[in-house]
Amino acid sequence: MQDPSSFTQAMRFGGRLRFYLNLYRALALVIAGSQLSVNGVVSPLPVGVIFWGVTGYTFFKFLTPASPKRYITGQLLLALDLVFSGFLIWLTGGVSSPFLLYTLSPVLTASLFYSSYLAMTVGVASILDVLLAQLVAPVESASFDATEISYFLIYIAAVSLAASLPYLVNINLQQRLEKEFVTEERQRLSREIHDGTVQTLSAINWQVQIIERELNRRGIEMQEVDKLLRLVEESRIEALESLELLRKYSGAGQMMSHLKNYLHHLKQDAGINYSINLPEAEPSLPPQIELQVLRICQEAMNNIRKHAEAKNIHFEMVRRDEHLRVSIQDDGKGFDSGQYYHGQSRHGHGLNVMKERAISAGGVLKINSVPGKGTILTIDIPLERR
Repeated sequence: MQDPSSFTQAMRFGGRLRFYLNLYRALALVIAGSQLSVNGVVSPLPVGVIFWGVTGYTFFKFLTPASPKRYITGQLLLALDLVFSGFLIWLTGGVSSPFLLYTLSPVLTASLFYSSYLAMTVGVASILDVLLAQLVAPVESASFDATEISYFLIYIAAVSLAASLPYLVNINLQQRLEKEFVTEERQRLSREIHDGTVQTLSAINWQVQIIERELNRRGIEMQEVDKLLRLVEESRIEALESLELLRKYSGAGQMMSHLKNYLHHLKQDAGINYSINLPEAEPSLPPQIELQVLRICQEAMNNIRKHAEAKNIHFEMVRRDEHLRVSIQDDGKGFDSGQYYHGQSRHGHGLNVMKERAISAGGVLKINSVPGKGTILTIDIPLERR
């Protein structure tokens, strides 16, 4: 089911595009009207009939949605717009017509509301319309002079720009809208984590503490209860860290500061010392890739805290040969990484999640570990694939 807020946002965005398109059509009509009043036009019909006819058609386009709910209806209206523009050019002098700018309207409609293929098709059809109108104009010679050829070449450039510029601009608009949607979704998830997971874990922690006190009152000692308390507390801390990341991380070049905070908390919570080697400047990564790298590092540090029994961590991030390489090395108990690569390790699920994140960022993740010799985790992200 589509998110209502994103649907409303899309509707508002489409409404703005329709307004701008109609505004362009009206301005093109005003420009054509001013040219008609100054220079006139040689046509089988009176100038007043032509102008008011185009004005009525423009009013009709104001009342007609540029992108109707039925796709076929939209294509038929677009075809009607193209035919009307071709007839108007034919009636008012071909490439010398004062309505030449007006005929860009169907091209803009196709590029703003339909596929790039359809926009290109409508653009080519508009160019052929003008060429045909020039060759078979009812009152003009079929030959081109130098001025008319220059007008025609300028028109081709304008059609190409109209067909491609909205698409190029729309790339940035799409990225902005996607970023806004992701931010909204992260805020929703943070509320769910806070109201659901964190509150549930806190309640479990409280209940286990009551059980522990009751057992102590009766003189019963159970190590399992202590383990359960530690497990619940670790899960609560992880949930709070994820919550903090969802709320505060904006993807605007904050990766190194977040990594430093993780390592600082790791030292405070688990007593694990760390050394760190970071580049002077923040790596230039797209927000979605930056977030994946950050999540991999967070998961790796959580694994070290919970399983490695490490005393020290060395964290390194370097840029080399258009690659970003992140290395996390600990001196913990390690494990047999060969078993992981053969699908036999009990650590497989968490490592597979990190591997999938690295692949989604266009990179690779490598694990090198030997029992009793610690673990080295390496992430390699090619920067040229941004």
